[in-house]
Amino acid sequence: MEPITTFEALEALGFTKKELERQFREATRRGEEELKFAPRAVGANAEKGLVTVNLRSGWSFTFDPRTFKQFRDLTDEQIAGVKPLGLGFALEWPTLDLHLDIGGLIYDLIGPKFFEIETARRRGEVTSEKKKAASQTNGKLGGRPKMGLRKPPNSCKI
Repeated sequence: MEPITTFEALEALGFTKKELERQFREATRRGEEELKFAPRAVGANAEKGLVTVNLRSGWSFTFDPRTFKQFRDLTDEQIAGVKPLGLGFALEWPTLDLHLDIGGLIYDLIGPKFFEIETARRRGEVTSEKKKAASQTNGKLGGRPKMGLRKPPNSCKI
């Protein structure tokens, strides 16, 4: 009996060679995009229990790893063993087998509420032909009414 190749096993699950090639191209495209745009560490060092991360973009930030549960009981010497992992998508402490994802770390440090607010603000800045036309039409009608002068909708009972 001959061994089954990985491709034969996937074919048995219903995957075609064409579908696998499509998925491979898509994964390659997403990976190349990650390499261009995702935050990546090019250096990391620790001093007095604080870790400073230098990013590929030229930015850097400092944080206290003890804010994370798995780091609470570590000494400054143990924290000092930090270095970027692989292509820089994570930090690692090799002797402790601990890892932190750079993107997730930034998200946790900044806070999800900030990202929600900032994303909404930036989306509001986006202009389109439809927004431009609506703005011009409203301007011809005298613009947006002042808050105190607005009439309640007909469905409201006062």
